[in-house]
Amino acid sequence: MAEGWIKLYRNIQDHWIWQDPVKLKRWLDILLLVNHKENKILLGDELVTIKRGEHHTSELKLMARWGVSKTTLRRFLKLLVDEGMLELKPTKKGTTLKVTNYNDYQDFSEGEKTIKKPQKDHKETIEKPYGIPQKDHMVYTNNNEKNEKNEKNEKEGKEEASPPTSPRFYPSPIHELLAKTESLSPVSYKTFFENADIREENGAIKIKAENEFSKGAIQKYIPTLEIETNKKIEVI
Repeated sequence: MAEGWIKLYRNIQDHWIWQDPVKLKRWLDILLLVNHKENKILLGDELVTIKRGEHHTSELKLMARWGVSKTTLRRFLKLLVDEGMLELKPTKKGTTLKVTNYNDYQDFSEGEKTIKKPQKDHKETIEKPYGIPQKDHMVYTNNNEKNEKNEKNEKEGKEEASPPTSPRFYPSPIHELLAKTESLSPVSYKTFFENADIREENGAIKIKAENEFSKGAIQKYIPTLEIETNKKIEVI
């Protein structure tokens, strides 16, 4: 299992793909699959360079990975292509997926420590969220940020007077334990863990994922979750 991480902006919740959990999972899987740096792979007797933001695969592999038919797979990939989120490079030995503008939203400078910010009063077209291009979407920086802060300050008093929200429901105490760890964001818990069958047996937590994709995603969290919960965790 590859290690590392990707940037995920909060405004993904404003994008249409957030409305469909299944499509969202597949898109996040693509983001996790593509190279974060250029790499060479051997295809038969040919050495092929797979660039940053690309992943070489095949329709059969993706169908098996996501548990979908060829028609469903092609329809989903076409949707991403039409929305300017993905490019496909078919070859005789498979298909290379290329995430559009990958460097624009995953790029870092100086050892991945800082992110370039736009200049003052600069009007820019940005690729958001996490690299999903928004067609004809214009964003005004700085001035808009100040306005948002002012609106936030005006609302703070009202929010304090609002009635408390109802406590969140968890399927089991183990679900709640995992949801409240620092390793899992609310999005990660809801996407991969909320609908999983999670139980504790003989002091160990056993997680039965919804599907193979979710199982692979959950396994990435296990090392840190075991440290935080001080329990052995198995994904079955």
